[in-house]
Amino acid sequence: MKKNQFTSISTIYKLTLELAGDKENEFKKSLIYFTLAFVSQGLAFGMFYPMLKSMFAETFILSNTFLYLGVMALFSVISFWAKWKGHDFDYTGNIVEISHDIRTKLGVALRKMPLEKLSRYKTGELNSIFSSNVDESVLHMGMIASMFLQIIIVPITIVIFTFFVDYRLALLILLILPFAIPLYNWKRNDSNKEKVEFNKANAILEADFIEYIQGLPVLRAVNKVGVNAQNLHDSIAHVKEVQKEGLNKGQIPFVLMGILIEITLLALVFIGSYFILDNSLSIITLAAAVIVVSRLSEPLSIFLGVVSVFDIMDSAFNRIKAIFAIYPLIIEKPYQEAETFDITFDNVSFAYENQKTNALKKVSFSMPNKTMTAIVGHSGCGKTTLTKMIMRYSDPQTGSIKIGGINIKNMSSIDLMKNISVVFQDVYLFDDTIMNNIRMANQNATDKEVEIAAQSAFCHEFISRLPAGYNTTIGDIGGSLSGGEKQRISIARAILKNAPIVILDEPTAALDTQSEVAVQKAIDKLLEDKTVIVIAHRLSTISSADNILVLDNGEVIEMGTHNELVNNKDKYFDMWSAQQRVKEWSLDA
Repeated sequence: MKKNQFTSISTIYKLTLELAGDKENEFKKSLIYFTLAFVSQGLAFGMFYPMLKSMFAETFILSNTFLYLGVMALFSVISFWAKWKGHDFDYTGNIVEISHDIRTKLGVALRKMPLEKLSRYKTGELNSIFSSNVDESVLHMGMIASMFLQIIIVPITIVIFTFFVDYRLALLILLILPFAIPLYNWKRNDSNKEKVEFNKANAILEADFIEYIQGLPVLRAVNKVGVNAQNLHDSIAHVKEVQKEGLNKGQIPFVLMGILIEITLLALVFIGSYFILDNSLSIITLAAAVIVVSRLSEPLSIFLGVVSVFDIMDSAFNRIKAIFAIYPLIIEKPYQEAETFDITFDNVSFAYENQKTNALKKVSFSMPNKTMTAIVGHSGCGKTTLTKMIMRYSDPQTGSIKIGGINIKNMSSIDLMKNISVVFQDVYLFDDTIMNNIRMANQNATDKEVEIAAQSAFCHEFISRLPAGYNTTIGDIGGSLSGGEKQRISIARAILKNAPIVILDEPTAALDTQSEVAVQKAIDKLLEDKTVIVIAHRLSTISSADNILVLDNGEVIEMGTHNELVNNKDKYFDMWSAQQRVKEWSLDA
């Protein structure tokens, strides 16, 4: 027998309580009110039996009819009041609070998530989780919970009531169950698959869309707007196909459920007529049963549509839980802070997740405090990986990394990163003022301190020329600034932080000569009295470094000063000679 692939209602209930968090009691209270409301509604429907029987009795007694009508009205009032109280849960903003709480927890989880794990997610995927998946995971808590309970409780109440009127009619109504359960399982299995596929397809679409929009200026420049839009078109088409397939598969159970309800109604009339001819059932009782079942046909027919919402919730919450399930790197005891800032790698080997080849292989070296160490080598040799490991991007499979003699595993992320400033080749500036972009390195810095940092980074002059000066909004990703200007703002940020360790990841590689000179001046100011690690392709920029590491396929194959490495006439000498020849060709040209 094929096992159901969907999450049971009881599990959905437990997940809902988990989502509700400190609002759990309020949610349970709302379910109690809804249960009372729909039991009362079922009893109000059930009063059709005695009321109609009284109205068409041989001896009509008006007071009896009004009594049953009054009881029906009372149950209706109770139902209305309890339903109103049940909806207090969402009307008073609890669902908004729960959504906010989930997003806050997601933000905390992302801040603590190892960067290696975080890098697996595309921006669009995270955007999908933070926006649509959070909303979908709480979708069922309000109106949908009410509809689901109504569809379940009202029919059960009526069937129980009918048992007291005529057990045979109740059994006829119950005949729907053996056929309805397989339809329910069928719909839930198909719905669960479709919702999982849709969430995946939608996340890919959002990621491709964001990538396309961010890369649009480049695509226009190379006249490849249409060609590179193919990924986006494919993602849109895939979402469409997933939706079409889900709709096509989902229609059959809906249609069959409607047919099943009609068959039940016809069976009730046919068999009930036989009981009437047999004088064992009154026509008024059968008429009341037909009215009641007819009234239930609409909510029962949408039952499968309502329960499919649970699959949306389940799929969405599973994507959220996947982020919560990624634990931060463990801080080992005893917790310590570095007091000096020499850096030591001892036999460090590291492989990226799901990669068989090590990105770093038994790397060992020392960077004395307040010295400059340069890292050189061909693209992909492990330079950036090495600097990431200093920031605890992930833990190495073997070996240790120490700052000031303390293993970085014994430092909290905050204590570790407060000692490190990083200037990347690709600068990211936020859509905020220049003042705030610099100040984020030190939130307690005054405006004057920000300006001093900007002056030290040689960017005060061009900032002052802007219409609003330091209060000028940069624009998305600093789009209104040149590469050199963005780089100098990034350096001003690092200067303001004043961390004792500075990592430079080829900060001048993509700049023109004029910008490079300005940025190099800013870097010189930043590096005063710091432990410096610099990645460089242009060897002339690091010839004065205290120590140079030459990496090749994740291994340190040479180490020493510029003069020592040139005299060794090995890998570094070959790289140096090649770059010198390129300079000579440029001069000859």
